[in-house]
This record gives sequence, C-alpha cells and structure tokens, in this order.
Amino acid sequence: MLGTSYGTLLMLDYAKKQGVHTIVTDYLEPEHSPGKLAADEYWMINTGDLDALEAKCREEGVNAVVCGISEFNLEMCMALCKRLGLPCYCTPEAWHYSRDKVDYKALATSLGAPLATDYFLSDPPTRAELDQIKYPVVVKPIDLSCNRGISYVANEDELLKACDYARSMSKSRKLVIERMLHGEEWYGTYALADGKVSLLGLCAMYAQPGYPKFCYSITSTLSNHVEDFCRDINPHIEKVLKGVGCREGYAWTQAMLDEDGHFYILEMGYRLDGDMMFVPFKDLLGFDVVAWIVDYALGKKNDPAMLPPSQEKAFKRCATSYMLWTNEKGGTIGTIEGLDVVRSWPGVTVDSLACVGDPIRPYGPLGCILFTTENAEEMFEMIKRINDTVRITNTDGENVLIYYDDFDYLRGVYQEGLAGK
Repeated sequence: MLGTSYGTLLMLDYAKKQGVHTIVTDYLEPEHSPGKLAADEYWMINTGDLDALEAKCREEGVNAVVCGISEFNLEMCMALCKRLGLPCYCTPEAWHYSRDKVDYKALATSLGAPLATDYFLSDPPTRAELDQIKYPVVVKPIDLSCNRGISYVANEDELLKACDYARSMSKSRKLVIERMLHGEEWYGTYALADGKVSLLGLCAMYAQPGYPKFCYSITSTLSNHVEDFCRDINPHIEKVLKGVGCREGYAWTQAMLDEDGHFYILEMGYRLDGDMMFVPFKDLLGFDVVAWIVDYALGKKNDPAMLPPSQEKAFKRCATSYMLWTNEKGGTIGTIEGLDVVRSWPGVTVDSLACVGDPIRPYGPLGCILFTTENAEEMFEMIKRINDTVRITNTDGENVLIYYDDFDYLRGVYQEGLAGK
C-alpha cells in the first residue's frame, strides 16, 4: 500500500480479511500515517522512490501494489507495477486522459460527445485568438482537480489574469478555456471489467447555502434528472470511457445540465472518487468496489458477469457521503469530538485522516461519513444526528465545520427524481 489516504484503511481491512500480509510505505512516522498503524508491517520508503521500492518489493516477494485516493500514488503504483510485472487496473495510456483535460476534450469531441465550446490561446495569445472568445468562460489548468487553478471570467483583462494564475498552479503551460456552463453538476460512477462498463450510480452534490459551491457537504444518489442522464448523456460517457482505454476497475465522469437543457461532459477520473461513494454502494447495490480493486491487484481477473446492471432510474434508497468541510476559520486542530461515536453506529463508515495538531485549511475536507438509508427522510435524520454529535475545533476553541441542513431543498429533489423528473 503506497501511503495513507482516503480509502487506504478500507483496502487494508479487506486484504487482511483475505489472509493477505499488508505493508504500508511512505516517509511519514506511524503516528502521522494511520495506514501504518493498521498494517501488518510498514516501511519508511518514500512512495516516489521507485528504485528503492522496486528493490525492496523484490527482496520481500511483494505480489500486489495498491493505493487509496491519491493521484500521485496512483501514478507511482502504475509505474511500480510495470517494473514488477504486477497488474494495475489503471494504465498510463488511459490515465493520461484523466490528467490532460485538453487531450480528453479532443478525444471526447472526436467520438461525438457533447462538451462545452472551447478556445485555443497561444502563449502569449494573439489578437485574433482573443477576439474570437465569447464571454463568460472558464479557465482551467489541464492537470489539476478539486477546483484548483480554476477561474470564471467575464472579460479579457480577467482572462489574461486567469491564464497566468492557472499556469502558476500547473506543471503545464497548456490551458482549457471553455464556455461557462450554468447549471447543476453530477458525476456518474462506473465499474469496469474486460472492457464492459456499468453505471453504478449517478451522484449529485449539494453545498450548504452561504458557503462556496465547491464545498459539497452532501454527495448522494438522491437526485433528479436521473432518467435524462441515463438516456441522453450516459451512452456518450460509456463510449468515451472505452475510447480512453478504461477496461478494468473504477472510473467517474462529471457532467453538467446547462440552462439550455442539454447535458455536457466536463471531465473524468480513472480512480476512486474523493467523496468515497464507492463505499455505500456495497450496501445499496451489493457491489464491493474495494474488493473489486484489491482482488484485481492480487491477480484475480474480474468477471464482467459480476457487474451490476447500469442504473436507469432514481433509487428510492439513498447512498450518501457527508463530507466534513471546514469553514472560513483556519488555524490548527485542537479537538476532534464525536467521530468515534459515529463510527460505532451500525452501517456507518467514517474515513478521516484528521489529527489533533494538524493545520486547518479553510474550505478544505477533513473526512467523510458514509451510509445508506431506506429513503430521504432517514437520510435527513442521520445528517441531523451527525451534526449534533461531531465537532472539530481549532486551538482557539472555534468550531471549524460546515454543517448541512438544507433538507427542504433535498426533499424536493428526491420527489422529483422518483417521479422521473
């Protein structure tokens, strides 16, 4: 296991239950790398030191390499598996399109998928290139996720500043500049086996009113427009995933329903999703994504017949990830209260790497609480219980969590979804 990140502890737990000897490696001391405390063994080798890792893996007879939700460690995992001749569901060829938004858009467009109109700018841009742009537009680095380096611009001065900002955040000079869409976002989650693709679930994301939209406190299968998504955009997404070269494992694709009434593909990820919706899918669908990934790494070829059927309409039951986002207050974590209590509740999974003494980044995630309920009302009651139980403060005694409570809005969305709207 390369490093400790979201999903790491779940993978270690599954592997150990299969009788596998588990090892976690990174440069951190065990008290700052929870996976090391959970594993049978740990190494103090940086996950980027491929030469040392290759030598140690050969010496110890390692026969599988995996990682949690870390793009860097996934890249290292692919490289190390290639050196050792071990299976990895994600290939460098397919991963390229997950990291390079320009090439991804070009491939998806060539396959007939609907994407927002984009514009090319030289470095520096020409007058003719600038004159062709119709505002507002979005400027993105080609290789970053989680809204890093993104700007929304309404004129040329803002555009030039946004280009400089995006390039300052990126390893590449290339940019994505595209028409700004206006609407709600979704992402479809997909399991793959031998080239067959199955839509596990459409996930909608909801931010607490008054906070930045990217702070998606709730990600859930509670959604409307499910049938529209499955009919209008999902066939394009599955075609693009195959075109990218995704054949095994797990992937997701973001899409937006624009105010013009059409869905547009935004981007994809050939990895586990940061909201960890793959966890409650085990209860919702009876499909264990963690086992799917770990078994493949251990050399067990996944059978396409084991894939669940693609979603076609809204689920009555709700699989949910309640992400613990921080508010505007920063500082250092002083106390963490209630997570152990929530972790003891039946059917609830808590995955948090937060530790007392860690720095707090304003509007950053501190963990996920994952669960499945029979309906929306039970989901709301669970969120209320969590709000009443969990508290994380900084050393000034200030509560740093955003609590979600916009239940009337979710209730309306849920009813629309079940009605096929």
